[in-house]
Amino acid sequence: MNHVFVDFENVHRVDPSLTFTKSFNFTLLMGARQTKLDAALLEKLMQHAATVQLVRLTSSGKNALDFALAYYVGRAVMTDPNGYFHIVSKDKGFEPLIEHLLSRHIHAHRHDDFATLTFSGPAKPPSAPSEDMYTRALKRLSKDAPNRPKRKKTLVSLLLTHSGKAATEADVMSLIERLIKDGHLSITEKGAVTYHD
Repeated sequence: MNHVFVDFENVHRVDPSLTFTKSFNFTLLMGARQTKLDAALLEKLMQHAATVQLVRLTSSGKNALDFALAYYVGRAVMTDPNGYFHIVSKDKGFEPLIEHLLSRHIHAHRHDDFATLTFSGPAKPPSAPSEDMYTRALKRLSKDAPNRPKRKKTLVSLLLTHSGKAATEADVMSLIERLIKDGHLSITEKGAVTYHD
């Protein structure tokens, strides 16, 4: 299941046609001072009322909407730990939250706008990585030992790039879990990577 959380204080243009192409839950968070919502957008959202949640804060304050959004993300993660979580906001302050979720093997991304929002396939436990993918990863990580990624997020990006076009992020997460299990590396809760050669 894809879960989309929109920081409407930060991203004012919503493209709901993109979000309704696959199974999803859509949460639009509005600040206390935001009193208007485009009628066409509202009509579109109401067509999918069962999977849409509108949250309007009643009081304002520094980062008030950000904290509320983090709360709703956390609640969704508890109900669907294998889901895919998308935060649509230009606010880079969400990066530590994304990094924390990734360190917990939770699929999460921040998107500056709807143009960069893409959905992963249906949420399901990732399959075991192929031997070819596993061998390629080991070769790549041993090839340039001094420059190996020191953060989990960077490691995911590197392995995704070198695992072939068919590989998904879920495949890479599964690959990393196997590398950890086999003793090749370890990752702290904060996402720091240590290699065990």
